[in-house]
Amino acid sequence: MAMKTLLVPVDLSDVSKPVLEKAAELAQELSARVVVLHVAEPVATYAPVEATEDLVIPSPPPVEDFSATNSRLKSLSEPLEAVGVKVETVTHAGLVVDDIFEQAAKYHADYIILGSHGHGVPYHLFSKGVVTNALKRANCPIIVVPLGV
Repeated sequence: MAMKTLLVPVDLSDVSKPVLEKAAELAQELSARVVVLHVAEPVATYAPVEATEDLVIPSPPPVEDFSATNSRLKSLSEPLEAVGVKVETVTHAGLVVDDIFEQAAKYHADYIILGSHGHGVPYHLFSKGVVTNALKRANCPIIVVPLGV
């Protein structure tokens, strides 16, 4: 039987740590590995051309930003490794929801674990946040960890 994989996208905010703690608990129960993913979204640049043809141009984050991100991911992952959870960290530049599902497919994720900033069900049904969009596109179970409730 193949080892289960938990994909845990994190935004490196204060909610990343409690989400990873829950992922560690589940990983221990399932004897699963954890893939910690951070997606660096491009920052749009506004380029006025003419009043009717203004452009918004996405630009990728600078590559040198990834070394600090990778260090932060490693630091966040150390408590999981300390309790015997196999962890892999991935930093990727792109669009968050698209990349979550690309990486879920790449790593054959059995579950995706997302943190929610304490909003209720109606918020997620009608908002355009990461959790909402992920729930709409899910092709594997998504576990939402409520935070800040």
